[in-house]
Amino acid sequence: MKTLLAAIDLESGSTVVVKRAVELAARLQAKLHLVHVVDDALTLYEPMVEISVRHRLKQAAETALQSLFELLPAELKAHSCYQVILGKPHQALAKYISQSHADLLIVGRHHIEPLRDLFVGTTAERLLRHCDIPLLMVSTDSVEPYLQVMAATDFSRSSHHALQAGLWLAPEAKVKLVHVCDPPFMGFVRYDQDDLDTLLAEKKARLEQEVASEMAYFLADDDQSRIESQVLTGNAQQRLTEAVDLHRPQLLVLGTHGRQGISRLLIGSVATAFLSNLPCDVLVAR
Repeated sequence: MKTLLAAIDLESGSTVVVKRAVELAARLQAKLHLVHVVDDALTLYEPMVEISVRHRLKQAAETALQSLFELLPAELKAHSCYQVILGKPHQALAKYISQSHADLLIVGRHHIEPLRDLFVGTTAERLLRHCDIPLLMVSTDSVEPYLQVMAATDFSRSSHHALQAGLWLAPEAKVKLVHVCDPPFMGFVRYDQDDLDTLLAEKKARLEQEVASEMAYFLADDDQSRIESQVLTGNAQQRLTEAVDLHRPQLLVLGTHGRQGISRLLIGSVATAFLSNLPCDVLVAR
């Protein structure tokens, strides 16, 4: 049985994360762990009352987390649990992931808005860059199964893993597999329009063939049948944003360690600008 880990911040958007986690756990027949991390940085400047403050914070968090746990369906509660832990959030979550053998980490949109809170932002970036398991960022208040999925690929191992995770989370979805290429020297070389059209057409044909061969290599036949590939040219962030606006997927799937521009969308301030404005949930994997 798979294990899903939902990191809950106990703020107003927590129920959105819990609802999606419950939907996935029920449909995938997985265990569900609800976890809240009390950041030890909150008590660093009060050494004389540190133990008392931590105790009160943990006690309050346990009460709040229990109230969310009680909302779970009875059949899911039987193999689920909740826990409050102390520590630096990214380190505490990494340790819990290892101990629980979790297969998916689920977080809320606040994790990708670093300017809102310094500690949360640092945690978000570290999770995006170093999480060893797929990470699902929930931003929509929906419990409908994922039926429309868009996955970005640069043919790297990371994008392979991300796509496989997306297919697992959305076993009935239609998947649009997108590759964004940026033709060389476009900013410096003046192409004749006919030559440019020919160059781009040849590039797209070659990339579409590469997409097909990559799919055949790592996907089962039944998964290949529900994937449609598309090659776009230009800036990765701009074209991918346009594709999301056009096709309106419920879930966008990305790799964090890639060969080209897509992976750079998940690091630092660019991740904030890109991910925080997307109108869908996002799944990332190494």
